[in-house]
Parts: sequence; C-alpha cells; structure tokens
Amino acid sequence: MMRLWKVVVLLNVALALGIGLGYLRWAKEVRSLRDEVSRLRAETTRPDPQSWTVRGIVRSVIPKLGAIFLTHEAMAGLMDAMTMGFETEDPTLLDGLAPGDAVRFTVRRDGERLVVIAIEKLRAP
Repeated sequence: MMRLWKVVVLLNVALALGIGLGYLRWAKEVRSLRDEVSRLRAETTRPDPQSWTVRGIVRSVIPKLGAIFLTHEAMAGLMDAMTMGFETEDPTLLDGLAPGDAVRFTVRRDGERLVVIAIEKLRAP
C-alpha cells in the first residue's frame, strides 16, 4: 500500500512541475509577442520622413558616387544656409548639371542622412 502512495505523490509532483514549467514558457512567449507587437505599432505610427525644397548653386557633381555639392538656402527647422554634399536617391538626377548652375532641389530625411530626391535646373536671371 505504501508503494501506491509514493507513486501517486510522484505523479502529482511531476504533473505540477510540468504544468508550472509549461506556464512559464507560455508566459515568456506571450511577453515576447507583446513586445514585438508594440515595436511594430511604433514603427507604423512613425511620421513620414520630412522633406525640404530650397534653391541652391551647384558647386561640384560626382556622378559615379551619386553625389552633389551645393550652396543652399536655409532649410526651415533643419539647418542654416551653407555649402555641403548630398547623396542622390537616383544618380540620373545629376545628368546635365554642372558647377555654377542655379537649381531648386528637394531633400528628404532618411534616418540620419539627407538625400536629394528631386532637382531641377533654374533659368539664369
């Protein structure tokens, strides 16, 4: 009779241990899924990238790198007027541009970078 009692106790301990460990694993998975859902919600509610359209003067064009150096007007809420280099979204945007050309261009914030997404040559005054 004593053996049956030990078997019942061991089965109950094993069952309780199995349920407890299963619950802990399930809780960890639920927490992980909640974190992932929160991260995805935060990504989808991020505002669209900002963009600015300003005028400038071409200082240098480097088609192989898809880069252009411009002296530009102030970009409201971003930076003062200055001369700086920009990457282009599409290197073909640089076709037909030369140092000294007056341009109107649009830049978009792409993470930490500013990327030229449109540029047009202006007529000489």
